Amino acid sequence: MENITTGKNIALPDSDMFFPDDFIFGTATSAFQIEGAGKTEWQGFVGKDGTPLNNAIMHYERYREDMEYILYLGNAYRFSMDWSKLQEEPFGELNKDVLAHYEYIFKTLKENNKKVMLVLHHFSNPAWIFKYGGWPSEKTADIFTDYSKKVLDYFSPYIDYLNTFNEPNAYGLETYLLKDFPPNKFSIIGWKKTLKNMGRAHEQIYDYVKEKYPLIQVGISYAAMLMDTFSKKSVIQKTIKRFAELIQNEGIHELFTKKGKVDFIGFSYYTRILLAGGFTVAYAEGGLKFWEKHGLAHDDIWEIYPEGIYRNLKYFYEKYNKPLIITENGSCTENDSLRMKVLYEHLRYVLKAVKEGIPVKGYFHWSTFDNFELATGPSRKFGLVGIDFKDPKLERKMKGSGEYYHKIALSRSLIPPDNGA
Repeated sequence: MENITTGKNIALPDSDMFFPDDFIFGTATSAFQIEGAGKTEWQGFVGKDGTPLNNAIMHYERYREDMEYILYLGNAYRFSMDWSKLQEEPFGELNKDVLAHYEYIFKTLKENNKKVMLVLHHFSNPAWIFKYGGWPSEKTADIFTDYSKKVLDYFSPYIDYLNTFNEPNAYGLETYLLKDFPPNKFSIIGWKKTLKNMGRAHEQIYDYVKEKYPLIQVGISYAAMLMDTFSKKSVIQKTIKRFAELIQNEGIHELFTKKGKVDFIGFSYYTRILLAGGFTVAYAEGGLKFWEKHGLAHDDIWEIYPEGIYRNLKYFYEKYNKPLIITENGSCTENDSLRMKVLYEHLRYVLKAVKEGIPVKGYFHWSTFDNFELATGPSRKFGLVGIDFKDPKLERKMKGSGEYYHKIALSRSLIPPDNGA
């Protein structure tokens, strides 16, 4: 099959299309994006498409039904829990009823031999945390570390991989620079302190896990968007690229990887950002016009650039010499045939890295379900399971791409979409 971006075949023999026996195939979710606002800072939030967050897809109420889909889509699951439901005040005990709710999910996964990656922080906090200054405050790091220890003491028997923070570089950017996330406040100092405090909390949690639960593998997940200049000769574009990478990548990685306190490097990859005199930004109308003008493949919000996942795998392995896990990858589209093609192309590059000896341990597709897609709302579709948001019952339905991914995970082989769908 041709690469949808370049039109060229990737050099990988058809006879060698199998992933390792222990390779992880899973899907990923985020608590507030499927459960709703809870008592987080996202209460009352309305997406850019005009949809209130409310209870999102009502996963908290329909978790038993949803587990059937989760179990079907691979041999692993990456998810977070709603901190605001579990802990009602700083340093407080965890709510027993909420613990029982989540324990059902953990137990069901383990009873079905699924690997579990728990994300401690995925873009949401209890609303009360802002009384203490939010993440720019050192006290928040201490409160979060306490919460994390309590979670680990309860759920450690079920956890294989612990992802302390999901995309802290994206969280800092969206919260205190772009103002897309609550508290929607521009603050360079707030951005710097947030990342510093998250890095400190990560170190404390890592030490606690290694002391009490050494079998749990601990890592971080970066938002790994590549940045390329459209012109190889433009000095302005190269300057913008260096600046953008400094604030989005290098300076932030080191906050979490210094002192070697990671067992694996996780990253999410969706696209690259092309710099053409300025930012050609995801979600922007200018981006779509630019891609179409220059004949670049794209989904509803991003350029489709599968080679980037391979470039990131090589970069992170050469830099850190640690096992790698792709914690999120997917495409935003209502064209399910396109989603399957994009999935196939990215997995071809993942397999290429594996065959070259890069220790890629797993891949999580974003997302299990169509959900409330961050600041935008449910009009952006990433799920392998479709949600009918026009239906008051929020009917679920497995998409063709979900069936396709199930076959890949079950066979551990890269089946072309026209054969596997």
